[in-house]
Amino acid sequence: MHGSERLSKKTQDASLMAERREKLLETGFQMFAEHSIEAVKLQDIANKCGIGIATLYRYFGTKPDLVIEIATRLWHKYYSLEEQMFQACNGNDMTAAEELEYFLDCFIDLYKNHKDILRFNRNFDTYVKHEGCTEEQMRPYNEAVSIFANKFHLLFLKAQKDKTLDVSMSEKKFFINLLYIMLSVTGKYAEGLIYPYNYEQDMTEELYMLKHMILNTYVKPMP
Repeated sequence: MHGSERLSKKTQDASLMAERREKLLETGFQMFAEHSIEAVKLQDIANKCGIGIATLYRYFGTKPDLVIEIATRLWHKYYSLEEQMFQACNGNDMTAAEELEYFLDCFIDLYKNHKDILRFNRNFDTYVKHEGCTEEQMRPYNEAVSIFANKFHLLFLKAQKDKTLDVSMSEKKFFINLLYIMLSVTGKYAEGLIYPYNYEQDMTEELYMLKHMILNTYVKPMP
């Protein structure tokens, strides 16, 4: 085999491996989001992808490895999409109050259009705790979600300057009150853990009510 042929085969092999890895990640995400992480075995994912379990292990040595990479990739992709929309809306020129409303709308958009992400995310937190995943294992994921924490940090600093939000509480409390509450509520709604009295499954209206309650709490009235 000539050098050019060896190079071509090596390129084809790398391309095949990248495609297969992508398929494993996407299939794993879909199955975990639909059935829960605990209920899906690696063999189930291998079968769905039409490969042997030994081949899957060439890409992911353990189930937590696969789960954490899916979660990391998920939030990187969503952040890239959100950042594009933020820049398209001239987000840097928004007041802190306007930016807060924008971020609250992002949570509602997650519920309306990406329930699978929310279902996976809630199950993910429970799974990694149960598995006792180490700090080193979680590092890529923690780095991915820290980007969102930094966005809220910049929002907090902006609010301190333009005074359009009440940030008399600590930044940590501000972060928990907003990010954790919205993520928790949207996640529970997406999983169907909370239903209103009439058992309607679309909770968008309730999320808009929560959004307005938060804005009424934190947005300072114009002088």
